[in-house]
Amino acid sequence: MSRHSFDPEIAARVGLNAAVIFQNIVFWIEKNQANRRNFRDGRYWTYNSITAFGELFPYLSEKQIRTALEKLVTASLIIKGNFSDDRYDRTCWYAMGNSICPNGQIDPTKRENDAFAPEGKPSAPEGKSYKNRYKPYKKPYPSHAKEAAVEDEISEKILSAYPEDRIRGKAVCMSQIRQATADGVDAQNLLLAVQAYARESEGFTRSKVCFSDNWFTSGRWLKYLHEVERQR
Repeated sequence: MSRHSFDPEIAARVGLNAAVIFQNIVFWIEKNQANRRNFRDGRYWTYNSITAFGELFPYLSEKQIRTALEKLVTASLIIKGNFSDDRYDRTCWYAMGNSICPNGQIDPTKRENDAFAPEGKPSAPEGKSYKNRYKPYKKPYPSHAKEAAVEDEISEKILSAYPEDRIRGKAVCMSQIRQATADGVDAQNLLLAVQAYARESEGFTRSKVCFSDNWFTSGRWLKYLHEVERQR
């Protein structure tokens, strides 16, 4: 059973509901930072739809969740963005706000913070200077690139098992799959879970089959994953 917590100081600023949601956002941003995922515009991000937040916090209404997020944005505790490749995808992305992280993120990791020097100095490697320190390094570490390629191949395989005509928001789906496997979900079990849903929904009318981005972000795959794990 999941446990929800909050920082009393944050609760004093924005209320209990917003403090609980803030703690969840911080958890995922820190996890993404540790795994070097979702780095955009000099910050680490996490994302969720209002529906997905509703699944995580069933004791809060959609209105309460929206109000809590608005309070966090207004208080500069978080900032909001949208980096989806699908222009119809309204899933919001969240990063730490300047009132928590004046420099734009929690703590720069070694990979983002190594070997910086004033622009034009010989000690500043290509693409890395104070001026453009938050731009992606043009020469990624080969081992990391190889690992990312393998992850993408696995994620593609899992996503391709979903009902083809209901796949939407590929970038969101791929990120959710990578996040699940990074959290310890067995990739083969997740593949079997997707295949189980595909088989179950074969007889459904298309309007009854969930779009893939909603299916992954709302955690509906967990039901099928648990059944696969139980059977195996």
